[in-house]
Amino acid sequence: MNLFAYGTLMDTEIMTQVSGTTHRSQKATLLQYVRKRVSGEVYPAIIKQNDGSVDGIVYFNVSSEELDRLDKFEGPFYERTEVVAVNDDGESISTHAYVIAADSAHQLSNDNWSYEHFLMNHKQLFQGDYHGYNELE
Repeated sequence: MNLFAYGTLMDTEIMTQVSGTTHRSQKATLLQYVRKRVSGEVYPAIIKQNDGSVDGIVYFNVSSEELDRLDKFEGPFYERTEVVAVNDDGESISTHAYVIAADSAHQLSNDNWSYEHFLMNHKQLFQGDYHGYNELE
């Protein structure tokens, strides 16, 4: 199975820590979604919006065991959803993405989320404090 990552999992170090292995990946865009920062947090979520688009990475051939680890890491705040991403050549890629659960959507802020800002200012804090890591032990 393929996984579209649009937030903290775009970082290959974090993805490897969480999934337990490395994966072949490719830049891609998810259409009809927007990425917003979760209120009070350093990580984002995506939500459907017809005129939106989200840049990210598709990780290929993620095993069911690795998806189980990712599901635990993401928790009930997100729902793993089948989506279609588009690569730079315009080819469609069937994949999954973690979309904010409907009952958690009220926790999205109006602020856009920046991957570069996350890497520079929040990655180490996230790796030390995010509760999802506890679910992997």
